[in-house]
Amino acid sequence: KAATKGYAVGGSALATFILFRAYLDEVSEFSGRNFEVVNIAKVEVLVGGLLGIAMIFLFVGWAIDAVGKTAQEVVREVRRQFEIYPGILEGTQKPEYNTCVAIVTRAALKEMTRPALLALGTPVVIGLVFKFIGSDRGGKNHA
Repeated sequence: KAATKGYAVGGSALATFILFRAYLDEVSEFSGRNFEVVNIAKVEVLVGGLLGIAMIFLFVGWAIDAVGKTAQEVVREVRRQFEIYPGILEGTQKPEYNTCVAIVTRAALKEMTRPALLALGTPVVIGLVFKFIGSDRGGKNHA
């Protein structure tokens, strides 16, 4: 298990660097200037990085919470079916699979709304806030 986790972490780190390099290339192409260095000493860059990291933890927390709530609903449904259909345990009756699938589908659509809005909305909000901060500072490059 530890080896596969190590490969997963390594693969994620590699993907992060590749995506970041692709981002730098896109910024260079869009701006028409060579963009090779990101100065993490700039307040905007540091705050953006910290917000991005915090967003990951919040997203994961909300996703785990959603899975926990859904699992509780499924357990209640399975217990209900065991009471109604005692032959399920003996294999003489079939459970209502559709009910459990409906619970999971409904919960996925309902519970994952917050994480989805976080993932889609946070970059937009941060971009607009930093655009306002940049225009407030006169749009100058404060290196």
